[in-house]
Amino acid sequence: MKVDPRFLKEDGVEVFLGNELLVKGLLEVEGGTHLWTGYPGSPIAGFFDCIESIHELPKKYGIHATMANNEALSVAMVNGSQMSGLRAITAMKSVGVHVASDALALGNLAGAHPQGGAVIVLGDDPWSDSTQVASDSRFLCKHLMMPVLEPSTLQELKDWVDVAFKLSRQSELYIGYLVTTNQADGGGSVRVRKNQFPAINTHHKTTLDTLGGLRVEDMVLLPPRTWRKEQDMPARVDRLWQSARSLGVNRILYPRPHGRAEIGFVTSGMAFSYLEHALNELGVTGQIPILKLGITYPLDPALISDFAQQARTLIVVEERRGFLEEQVTQIISRLNQRVSPSDSTRVYGKEFPNGFKGIPTLRGLNPSLLIDLLGPLIKELEDPSVRIDADLIDGELSLISFTGGYDLKLISRSPTFCPGCPHRDSASVLIDVKKSFMDPAYMQSTHGRGITDLVFHGDTGCYTMLMFEPNRDLMHNYSGMGLGGGTGAGIDPFITNKQVVFMGDSTFFHSGQVAISNAIKSGQDITFIILDNKTTAMTGHQPVPSVEYDLMGNPTFAQDIERVVRGMVGDNVSLIRTNPAYRESYRELLEENILRNGVKVIIADKECGITFHRRQNREDRRTIRERGFLERKRLINISTEACENCLECTKSTGCPGLSFVDTEYGRKVQTDLSWCVADMACTKLHVCPSFEEVLLTRTQKPPNPLDALDLENFPDPQPLSFSSAWRTLLSGVGGMGIATSTATLVRAGHREGYQVVFCEKNGLAIRNGGVYSQITYLQPGQNHTSQIIPYGKADLILGIDILEAARSLDPEGNVRVGSPDYTSAIINTEKTPTILTLLGREDFDT
Repeated sequence: MKVDPRFLKEDGVEVFLGNELLVKGLLEVEGGTHLWTGYPGSPIAGFFDCIESIHELPKKYGIHATMANNEALSVAMVNGSQMSGLRAITAMKSVGVHVASDALALGNLAGAHPQGGAVIVLGDDPWSDSTQVASDSRFLCKHLMMPVLEPSTLQELKDWVDVAFKLSRQSELYIGYLVTTNQADGGGSVRVRKNQFPAINTHHKTTLDTLGGLRVEDMVLLPPRTWRKEQDMPARVDRLWQSARSLGVNRILYPRPHGRAEIGFVTSGMAFSYLEHALNELGVTGQIPILKLGITYPLDPALISDFAQQARTLIVVEERRGFLEEQVTQIISRLNQRVSPSDSTRVYGKEFPNGFKGIPTLRGLNPSLLIDLLGPLIKELEDPSVRIDADLIDGELSLISFTGGYDLKLISRSPTFCPGCPHRDSASVLIDVKKSFMDPAYMQSTHGRGITDLVFHGDTGCYTMLMFEPNRDLMHNYSGMGLGGGTGAGIDPFITNKQVVFMGDSTFFHSGQVAISNAIKSGQDITFIILDNKTTAMTGHQPVPSVEYDLMGNPTFAQDIERVVRGMVGDNVSLIRTNPAYRESYRELLEENILRNGVKVIIADKECGITFHRRQNREDRRTIRERGFLERKRLINISTEACENCLECTKSTGCPGLSFVDTEYGRKVQTDLSWCVADMACTKLHVCPSFEEVLLTRTQKPPNPLDALDLENFPDPQPLSFSSAWRTLLSGVGGMGIATSTATLVRAGHREGYQVVFCEKNGLAIRNGGVYSQITYLQPGQNHTSQIIPYGKADLILGIDILEAARSLDPEGNVRVGSPDYTSAIINTEKTPTILTLLGREDFDT
């Protein structure tokens, strides 16, 4: 069984990514788990990648792991599992919770099976770095009456998967398991436990007793059963609180044995880790009471009342809106009604006492934000039990102020399609078509009609990159996944424009086919371009229903998009499958169909460039292993003698496989062989005669450049010496290997015996977008930290790209980790142009 040995390890310390910790946590659940499902999206897409990478393990023990076509279906699968005593989990990003809310409302009200359990992983993005709408899933859970469990540490992220199932069983409620970006995209050292596997599984099935063994009264919820189940909710919540107490998920840390502190903190999730980190930097670790909440909805009134005896003023520290603060304030308000004014408790959060600035309601938190907000408050504390070092606090505040004063003017680096992406074929053609359709002479001579202004409706997938240059004219609105056609249906009766919507194959099966059906029913004038690249590329290449295998590698029927659409449209609607790589014929087909009236469907059938070239590269490496070299290799070159630096090629494609080179003739465009995949797309634009195909042929193995290095006398590195923590930031562009480099450094630190924590920024992990990793090595026992490097406190910046390295000083961002007093830097000064640089609109000097 070829499975990563980390997932087989049953004691000791190991290093995992956040999403991997969810999977290892599932393997360690008492009694085993039965169903793993969901739908991918940042930040929880890696959950499915991890399952796919270790699929032999769940397959061996009969765990059913599968990706649902959408989030609502995944929750319905969890609902079905609760017909028996099964333990099921589904994972989705925050906007997926919106999609799944109908099934969640019914499932949670019906309840988890008392011998089973239902856990709903909610992937939230507090900083809104990769999510289309700012969201806070806690508020939706409150509407659904579904409890929320928020792990804080990496150890809890793994271990509390088991806790979540116990809470679910004992309360008979679904448990929302809130995971944020810095947890899911982070990781580090944790202590592992023994794996457990279910007795009932896909190899050893059970039989449902339909004559009396099913909870029909619970699961078939129509009035009057609905309100009867709602009446039962308080008793279930009470069991939830009892279970939470016995499992210790809510804890009062650093309690005062006598008297009340001036202030106490109420917090949860990653906010707790940031708070602990901030208090450690401010020199007051362990001196101020903290109520660390695991269950953040609904709050246990008895617990809040107990903590009110610890502090006169409660400061609620949480990311985004005042979800905890609202609940705490309500409970404390009732408590204050029963005590004298001198014994009352005050609650602050989004506003602080004495005019100090409170916790922000927008975007996320980090340790430095809390240092900046809490430092002045703590400095003025009149609490003899808290030892305050005013000079230390002033130093921390001065460092934040200093790093906030850097004067930088940095250009943006927007993500784009990867080299070889089939969506670039469609985009570059549609850009030309849109321009031509606004040319009266062209339209009259070619189509015998006047100009036609094209409207493009947005959707979700890799093609969401159309919002960026040079393709921004191809996305005029956005209504969510699979809803581009629906957006068009709302404006269609009132406009004369021709309309186009892009749709991916994964989106088609998720919800997009409903929009096509609706457009046909409504008689809409719209062209659907289904970009069939045979993978869920945007979230890391999970399988789609149109391929012959599932997440576990099992063979499955490949559903044909063309046949599905044909069943909806009949013979009266234009339905064409074509390869967008054939540019001229593709353009003719698009123009002809867009100008027709009614619904038109075009399936642009071309494999994702990444999966195609991965397969090709694997074959090349196999050949090199066997023969020592490749006999033939094709490259695309630009003749600098012919190039006029007119930028027509870059403006038409925006391809990061193009770059600039200084020659004796001046600056010219050239292919960057570290990016270019030689897919010939740029040569088909007919905008420039300087592109040339180069065929390399070999008859023997070329010299190995490593042979020239004196590896025998290469000095051994000296062991690093540091007192508590050593921190480094890696910065670069997607595709440069930041994730691989991070994995190498994390594993090396783990092998050296350090405790390691790290965090990666992968949200829009498309080539030419910025990618960052923060790694912290800790001496054993240094636990009061988070995965985030405080402002100005990186020991090393490893800048694989100089522009992205400069962002580590940018006060406008939230990763200003460099400062003269702390930081050394290793910078690659080779220039990687941004898209706007390639378009000739912005530039920067390395």
